[in-house]
Amino acid sequence: MSAIKCTILNDQAPIRFAKEELHKYAERVPQPIDYVFVLGMGQDFFDKGLIEQPILQDDAFQVIQEEKEIYIVGSNPRSVLFGVYAVCKQWFGYKWVHFFSKEKVSFDDQQIVPIIHKGKMKRRGLVVENYDDPDFLVQLIDWAAKHYVNELFFTFMLWDKVKPIVEKEITKRGLSITLGGHSMHYLLKESSVSEKTQINFADDTWKDRMIHTISEYCAETSSIERISLWPADIGIEDDQPFLARYMAFTEQIQKQLPHIQVEHIAYNAGLSWKMLELTEEVESSSSVNTLFAYWGRNYQQSFTNEARPMNALQKWRDAATMKQRELTVFEYYSDHFMLGDLFPPLFNRIHEDIELFYQLGIENLVNLIVPYVPKEHAKEWDVLYPWKEIQLMNGYYFARLSWGDQWEEVEKDFYSIFEEHQTEVKQALEKLEVVVSEVSKWNVPLFPNRIMDPEKVKNHNDIPLILHDLTKWKNHIQPLNRYDVKDIADPYTMVSFYLQYVTKKLEDYISLWNGLQGDGSNGYYLAKGRPRRQ
Repeated sequence: MSAIKCTILNDQAPIRFAKEELHKYAERVPQPIDYVFVLGMGQDFFDKGLIEQPILQDDAFQVIQEEKEIYIVGSNPRSVLFGVYAVCKQWFGYKWVHFFSKEKVSFDDQQIVPIIHKGKMKRRGLVVENYDDPDFLVQLIDWAAKHYVNELFFTFMLWDKVKPIVEKEITKRGLSITLGGHSMHYLLKESSVSEKTQINFADDTWKDRMIHTISEYCAETSSIERISLWPADIGIEDDQPFLARYMAFTEQIQKQLPHIQVEHIAYNAGLSWKMLELTEEVESSSSVNTLFAYWGRNYQQSFTNEARPMNALQKWRDAATMKQRELTVFEYYSDHFMLGDLFPPLFNRIHEDIELFYQLGIENLVNLIVPYVPKEHAKEWDVLYPWKEIQLMNGYYFARLSWGDQWEEVEKDFYSIFEEHQTEVKQALEKLEVVVSEVSKWNVPLFPNRIMDPEKVKNHNDIPLILHDLTKWKNHIQPLNRYDVKDIADPYTMVSFYLQYVTKKLEDYISLWNGLQGDGSNGYYLAKGRPRRQ
């Protein structure tokens, strides 16, 4: 147990919390730590003559060693906390890879290089759809801050449910909150029709009322820094001037709430390209930012291979650059609806995506977390499936790589939690990514269903191809299963269960899709719109 001396130069809540966290994690280090730590923002250190100039970059921090004093200097309150976590990682050995991982800590009194650390992506957010589990959310918020995630995004409905518990956890870490999502019917108290009707943006009668409601949310919580309000998750007819009218409404929000950042979404709801693409009929905004959310990626391949959405992204980027607005990419790396119960690791895809977006001049990225909801008559394996921990693997790579940590360092830290099984697990997860990421290529052809929904499909011309893919994937994955897992007790048994689970689900889907071949009906029943996430 090692007690340390720590003083703070600023009394803001995230800096007080940073001091508490430093004490908590230093106390678990068995060796003595013979240093005095000083925490504060750059201006605090500059005013006291301790540094020559303050740090100005967003979310930047610097750790400076002056003999037996360690200065943890942040550009804002939360980056002071980030700096504390960086010291805990570098000096004390913490990794915080996973909810299951056990930390092995010791004091490594290595020389600190006083470089300024800042994020590769300026916006590094986690988007949580309607999953009302406060315990999980508190755990997620704690984990996210330790990896320099700076934003949590909630729908208005979810925020109303979890605010009493999670607000203080977010505020004391200095993280920002975005509210929005598919919440317009909810704000209008029309939730019963949200699955059936699109918002009428040609009607002005409800707009001021909604903006007033939004302003009340913002007034209640100072951490709400952005509104990202989207239309209903329903496609439109191609001849509608829908996107322009929707964007005009977001501009109205921005005009009436000038102290809040506002963005509109470009998203192909119901596979409607006119809701995603910037066409000649639509002028980009000079006052609100853009959230680009293409649904339907094939995660087995580079985004550059998706010609039409890639072209759409580049047009929005060019427009944002010209209008001096921000462009954020919305990704689905932790979405158990899109990726289903054949959920793949996407470590390499996330790495390549971030490098691509950065080269395109895009410095804002958010990752969607959607829970796994077992279907009716689920099997015992479905109930036991540890989706929270499985999605967090992709979340870990997203958080570390969006900050700008080196790929080799991220891989080393991630696989270290598997101890003597590191090589085996690495080979298995690399194989799983290459093979099972191909599942996502079927989301568009089978829309609004997925390859995991054979019970909703009456018939489809590509059933032989689907069966070919399912069988191919099973043949690749089955040899990775080493032994039967009864209890998940650590990261290794979790991954072992995961491999068995994917194999069993592939066997189930082969059987179910085989049953459709003799159906005898022609064509494919396609329901209107996209099925709602629960």
